[in-house]
Amino acid sequence: MRCSGTLYHAGLRSEEASLLDKPDVHFVRGPFGKLHVRFGKGAHTSGPRPRWVPMLDGLDLVLRWFLDDVRPKFPDSPVLFADESGGPLHRGTIRNRLRYLMELEGRPPAERFSPHALRRACATHNYERGVDLVAIQQMLGHWTVSSTMRYVRPSATFIEDAYQRAVASTLAELSGKDTTA
Repeated sequence: MRCSGTLYHAGLRSEEASLLDKPDVHFVRGPFGKLHVRFGKGAHTSGPRPRWVPMLDGLDLVLRWFLDDVRPKFPDSPVLFADESGGPLHRGTIRNRLRYLMELEGRPPAERFSPHALRRACATHNYERGVDLVAIQQMLGHWTVSSTMRYVRPSATFIEDAYQRAVASTLAELSGKDTTA
């Protein structure tokens, strides 16, 4: 599904992805390119909160391919993720297509997930990689770090993995070996 990768790699809400237009994709902005999320969710009826989200983990390559090879097969409109008529995909359509793809691959109902779970996975995986929590907060468009922390669900081995990285780094430092390479 063309939209689900964007939900995961950019940490977008399905509504935000459905409101993206082709001009919101900026390949030359920053080292990875950025998406301009013009209609980010605002808090407390404050209206939309726009933000810039980097296209990480090859999302720039996927979106470039999508815009060059896939999107031209749909009716001409400014919408990035268009339906068959050229209008924006509805967030319910995104949810239904993701569910259909999981059914198609034979995933048991207990292992299925929602589009919002992709957003939570983005937060968790970036946190486990060592991305700063404030950077994840900015990427997701949260008002507070505490909101972002509710999204982070570290794996069962997170503590052990962090411990092993810390010990390896300390041992390398003591032995004079550079671990940054």
